[in-house]
Amino acid sequence: MPYSHDFFCKIRNDFPFTAPTVIRDGPIIGMGYRSPWVMGNVVQAQTAKDLGLNIMLAQQSLREIERTGRSFFDVINSATAAAYITGLKSAWGADADHLKEESHIEEAVNAGFTHYTYDVSEELNKNPRLVVDKIHRLYRFTSDLKSGSNFTTEISLDEVAENTKLQDVISLLEELRDHKIYPDEIAPRFPGYFEKGIDYYWKIVNGRKIIDLKEITEYLIEINRISKRYGVRISIHSGSDKFSIYPVIAKVLGNNYHLKTAGTFYMEELRVVANHDPGLFKEIFNFSLEKFQEDRSTYELSTDIKNIPDILKLNNEQLFYKTKSCPENNDLRQVLHVTYGSVFTARTDNGDSRFANRIYAVLKNNKADYLKILRAHIERHLKLLDLT
Repeated sequence: MPYSHDFFCKIRNDFPFTAPTVIRDGPIIGMGYRSPWVMGNVVQAQTAKDLGLNIMLAQQSLREIERTGRSFFDVINSATAAAYITGLKSAWGADADHLKEESHIEEAVNAGFTHYTYDVSEELNKNPRLVVDKIHRLYRFTSDLKSGSNFTTEISLDEVAENTKLQDVISLLEELRDHKIYPDEIAPRFPGYFEKGIDYYWKIVNGRKIIDLKEITEYLIEINRISKRYGVRISIHSGSDKFSIYPVIAKVLGNNYHLKTAGTFYMEELRVVANHDPGLFKEIFNFSLEKFQEDRSTYELSTDIKNIPDILKLNNEQLFYKTKSCPENNDLRQVLHVTYGSVFTARTDNGDSRFANRIYAVLKNNKADYLKILRAHIERHLKLLDLT
């Protein structure tokens, strides 16, 4: 963005509605936005304004910060600009996601985030007894830095191989209570698979992804009972494009959830590129394919690149369809979905942006189509959640 951080601080001071605040009422929709331009945040803010949604207009994980070369300040400033442009007067929050160390928390606090998600996956994988100690340490550090200012917290248990046992959730919340720590949200590892960029599925049988909602429905019913008993909200990570389970979430959890979305918006931007500049899209895809094995290492994916058609033979209309969120396009979408950081930070031999500026130009030059496509994708989520 062409404006300085001091400029955005002044905007937040002069127009308080452009500053993030604490969101305590659900349901909460996490509108994570990875791209280095503001346009997508504007669509999110306008949608929230039109529909009266509770949203995290600024949501970014540490991993996304590192991969995009952005900062927590950049994320907050983008959301501030969007709130100002749209006149979003209702409260919106800022979620610093998957924080693991004090230094990460300090950056997020200094930037003005209001919701702090503590990632304890490493401790769960090594020694679960260390989990409470880490949460206690990170929570006390956050509290000291906030100096009495309100904030909310979340415990992320989802980035592990095993489903989170319900009794373990109870034990953890009891132990935290003993330390006088009362998290606002908890994100378990649910039954089934919440892969990036594609719909939920239960398991793979003979190479086919099977969507069976029985087990996750039962799990949601039970963990919802636990969450109500302890006064915490259920947080659902990698929640974008999980169309199959949205009606279940709405029915079982009511307003007691926080659904996080992020990369799905970048994917919709690439759909605009595919529709209006297929040559650029094919360049991006080929580059993403080169980077995929490296970039997929921190994600749980079932991608099989052999299922991806030869995109060089497809025209823009075919490319536009092949990038749509639906089962037959899963593998292509995942290649693009997880290589966002490599694409945004790629440089030419003389140091210029290789792709980012060109993507932005396509979106800007086809703004009406871009706004329509992104809004439709957001509303596709919200309709199934019964929020439209």
